[in-house]
Amino acid sequence: MAGNYSVQRETIYQVLKSTKTHPSADWVYRRCRDVLPGIGLATVYRNLELLVEQGRAIKINVAQGKDRYDADVTPHFHTVCPICGKVSDCDTDGVIAKALDGECERRGYQGWSLIFTDVCPDCRSIKQIKISRSDQ
Repeated sequence: MAGNYSVQRETIYQVLKSTKTHPSADWVYRRCRDVLPGIGLATVYRNLELLVEQGRAIKINVAQGKDRYDADVTPHFHTVCPICGKVSDCDTDGVIAKALDGECERRGYQGWSLIFTDVCPDCRSIKQIKISRSDQ
């Protein structure tokens, strides 16, 4: 039954696909209510988890905040800001991905996930402003 088509699930998926911001379930819920005013938060959480189980989305565990979701299921890296929790895609030269793919093959693992930690440009900017003001 969980694999059956659902207007709610498809709306949730389309909302998730429409952004590169790696949103939380709350963010997805707010956007879905624009299309389906009667949708519940529990429905969004349940369907996001189902999309992850189906391989149509990725769940990114953010230690300091709420889990984030990504409709881009191709193997790729993320960075998480330790200050605000923002999640971003991270481009690499492919060497790391090839090494991880090889390690998965050697060990029989299903796949990999790698998250880098870095202060995002917005938080870095705010930090610089605070430093500048303290110098005056």
